[in-house]
Amino acid sequence: MVNSSEVSVMRTSAVVAVLLLGLASAARAEPSSGDLYRQSYAAEARGDYAGALEPLGRLGAAGGSYVAQLRKGWLHYLAGRHALAADHYLRAAALEPAAVEARLGAMLPLMALRRWKDAERVGEEVLALAPNDFTAVSRLAWTQYSQGQWPRAEALYRRALAAYPASAEMRAGLGWTLLKEGRNKEAREAFEAVLAFAPDFPSAREGLGLVP
Repeated sequence: MVNSSEVSVMRTSAVVAVLLLGLASAARAEPSSGDLYRQSYAAEARGDYAGALEPLGRLGAAGGSYVAQLRKGWLHYLAGRHALAADHYLRAAALEPAAVEARLGAMLPLMALRRWKDAERVGEEVLALAPNDFTAVSRLAWTQYSQGQWPRAEALYRRALAAYPASAEMRAGLGWTLLKEGRNKEAREAFEAVLAFAPDFPSAREGLGLVP
């Protein structure tokens, strides 16, 4: 025969068991931030950028963090949503004022949107934080070239090449800039210098074909 004390203990044990089961179910139903990022990376690897963004929307308050904003910027950029990409990158930069990577990221969608002045401003912010950062210098060179600012573009391409003389992209960019400036002999030399070690580099081959 079971007495009242034993019944009370059994009831308490049953309640505890139910509570523990409920907590375990809740834990299974709510993935951790690490799990959500894992899902996001897996979807990105499949080329499913919308699917990669979806888990980030379930991060809760953590969705406003620097890393989350940075990743949202990258995924929107990959998906071709450049205005959203720039917005998220700049939000990340505002959260970490000394961060270089967020600003470098923002330059990509801003350039894709042909917002040259905004891209130039962000690039200069990078150089204020990290003088002679190659990526910033190279992208700034392209923004100047795209605006027809040939002397500025030339100076930036030469600045990039001073640090990375073997960059086919930068030397070809210099060649195109010199070609636009009408300095055909120097342009030819730049393109030929690229093709000497990167014989199939398309930009240099195309540029050389246009030198009078």
